[in-house]
Amino acid sequence: MAERERGALIQDRFPDLVAATNEQLPHDLVLDGELLVWDPAEGRLSFEALQRRAAARTRGAAALATRTPAYSSSSTFSRPTASSC
Repeated sequence: MAERERGALIQDRFPDLVAATNEQLPHDLVLDGELLVWDPAEGRLSFEALQRRAAARTRGAAALATRTPAYSSSSTFSRPTASSC
């Protein structure tokens, strides 16, 4: 599950990041960080591309993921304990 700071779910807009996370990280891991989008045409990170990805709906999200891949820069990692579940 991916959500914005205010709680809106956004995993449907970042299918590439969700797939990579599901493959590589434990499912109960909680990450806190930033989403970054790389614009290969510009050769740099792009806030504009991030905004387009965040506004995309399911049908357009896969095409945008191919053109402008998403990455995560996480600063906090945690796993729930038995008492917090």
